[in-house]
Amino acid sequence: MNCYIYWDEKTKEGVIIDPGAYEDFEKEEILNYIKSNGIDIKLILLTHGHIDHIMGNKWAIETFGVPVLMHKDDLPLIDRAMDQAAMFGVQFPKPPAPDKFIDENDVIEVSGNKFKIIHTPGHSPGSVCFVDEKEKMIFGGDTVFRGSIGRTDLWMGDIDVLLSSIHNKIFKYADDFVIYPGHMEETTIGEEKNTNPFLQ
Repeated sequence: MNCYIYWDEKTKEGVIIDPGAYEDFEKEEILNYIKSNGIDIKLILLTHGHIDHIMGNKWAIETFGVPVLMHKDDLPLIDRAMDQAAMFGVQFPKPPAPDKFIDENDVIEVSGNKFKIIHTPGHSPGSVCFVDEKEKMIFGGDTVFRGSIGRTDLWMGDIDVLLSSIHNKIFKYADDFVIYPGHMEETTIGEEKNTNPFLQ
């Protein structure tokens, strides 16, 4: 999965989005990038609570000492992280509970840069996207990918709800907005509107 570091080049303040680091080399890569760029991490943001996106939560919290923010509807996934791990045959430290719940009434600010939050359930009940409207960037988690969409066969997934989230919330933004997904490479809203076979 894709872990993102969003940061301001002038102030060097930033956030980690989905610290899904499982292996030591993944943690080292994240840490080396942050250190080499002199980034001061202020928050950890979760697009949702599936294990591949939260495996590194405990490490990130202990390393950077900052709060974790997520939508309350995915708290059961955090609470049952060990059940998720057992289902997929992996082991990792139980992630701490989030420090704060966020929803569409909140705006997250990093050095004057603002993230609007849109609640985009379907892949999971508490899936959210973080939108920088000024820079035309959407950190979309596992809602929509290049040529595909998030799976809905996991706990409380719903294909109809997911498609509604994409069409009615994500696609309300202009075609030139770049989507940074939880897996695979980046894409744009325009490209997915025009070519994604799941969204025609």
